Amino acid sequence: SYVPKKKCYGWLATLFSGFSVVLTVYGYYSIYKFLQSLIIVGDEYLAKSYAVQTVAWLTLGALFYIFSGLFSHILGFRLETNLRKKGISGLTGASFRFFDVNASGKIRKLIDVNAAQTHSIVAHLIPDNAGAILNPIFIIVIAFLVNFRVGIVMCILAVCCIILFMAMMGDKKFMIIYQQALEKLSSETVEY
Repeated sequence: SYVPKKKCYGWLATLFSGFSVVLTVYGYYSIYKFLQSLIIVGDEYLAKSYAVQTVAWLTLGALFYIFSGLFSHILGFRLETNLRKKGISGLTGASFRFFDVNASGKIRKLIDVNAAQTHSIVAHLIPDNAGAILNPIFIIVIAFLVNFRVGIVMCILAVCCIILFMAMMGDKKFMIIYQQALEKLSSETVEY
């Protein structure tokens, strides 16, 4: 609701990130085909063809990723700006008692730091999450195309990675305490 005119940029960033993943993973498959045609088959003409395809797929994947980042950053910066404007607008109508009760450092953190964190989430996590979800899926599909055993190994690795990721998430209570301590530190620093 803070960026109604730029809302479609989030969808475009996700879509372009998905295209980037597909093209990049297919570029990796082209590398496999290049090496196979060069080393096993011994056909230099076919190897050159796959080399050109590899460069094309990986270049297109990189371009789609750049455009995905461009769309998500435009959305993120506009959102960050609008959140700050809305926060400052809300402060202009606040009573003097509000400023007596709430420390200026806390107010600054709520408006400035949180708006910046929102930018990071929107500008970076939108395309990165799309890639993080699609990349393993397409890599496993390509692994099965290369060899059935390679596909099984990739599935086992994916399960191990998921288990490690869950273990690394950590204690959520600690993160709450950490955020509260960070807010207090910021507030006291600005007050000082």
